[in-house]
Amino acid sequence: MDTYDINKTSIINTISTLLESLKSITDEIEPDTDDLTLIIKKYRGSEHFHIADRQGKDHYLRKSETDLISKYAQKRYRTGIRKAAEKEMVQLKRCLDILTSHSKGISDINEVYAALPDAMKPYVTPHPLSDEEYARQWQEGNTVVKRKNIHREDDYHKYKTIRGDYVGSKSEALIADRLYANGIPYHYEVAFIPEAEPDYTMPVYDMYGRIVGYDAPAYDPFARDTLHPDFYVLNKRTRKAYYWEHLGRLDDSRYCTDNLNRFVRVLDAGYTIGEEILVTHEDRQNPLRLERVDGIIEKFLK
Repeated sequence: MDTYDINKTSIINTISTLLESLKSITDEIEPDTDDLTLIIKKYRGSEHFHIADRQGKDHYLRKSETDLISKYAQKRYRTGIRKAAEKEMVQLKRCLDILTSHSKGISDINEVYAALPDAMKPYVTPHPLSDEEYARQWQEGNTVVKRKNIHREDDYHKYKTIRGDYVGSKSEALIADRLYANGIPYHYEVAFIPEAEPDYTMPVYDMYGRIVGYDAPAYDPFARDTLHPDFYVLNKRTRKAYYWEHLGRLDDSRYCTDNLNRFVRVLDAGYTIGEEILVTHEDRQNPLRLERVDGIIEKFLK
């Protein structure tokens, strides 16, 4: 396993998730305000249940009083769960404070490259490759799939994004701007032939002479059967890339048929929606919602 498969960001995210789970437990279990608790006393080798108060006075429970025994046994268990969760939350918050503290300078090796002056970065080869440097190379040198073209404003691409791309709809511009605002690397309308297998004897190099992908036999980014998903996006932390397709006219039957055929082709090639393919959709009655876009970014790309 690569050193950066389990990195500081992953640990922080895991701790944050654990804290959310523990908080849901403490929110669910009410604090114990009952003075009574269930204890066990031994007489002549046998164990007997008693109800005791905080002053130590207790009351014997007969074996037939199963409802009371069950009630107070469950209460004692839930009280123990709440106390353990509270203690664990204190410990995890202490760890989180240590991991995220910058009081004595950078303490995350993934941040060292990002903190260098921009003029210095082209002369540095990070080792091992940081998440930010990996993302930069993916953005600048990615040719695992070839781009359809560098978009300028034309009859179809009329909507300018914050990053400066021209896209085909307001919804695509919204998605692009949310990706950009969240620091998610993306390519727009890459060429994609789902059936094409890469030829590992045909490496593709970036501007620094490093291998960033492999070509595919008979691969023509301008061929009639080449697909162009709206976005190709990268999760910097996991280094997993996804195709993101936005279906913008689901109330148009011809549009639905054309896109269904495209999706069948992609699925037949072994791709899975939610694994390698992300999808948003809308129609005239149900426009794309910002929270839907942000939800996908949070779930798959953070």
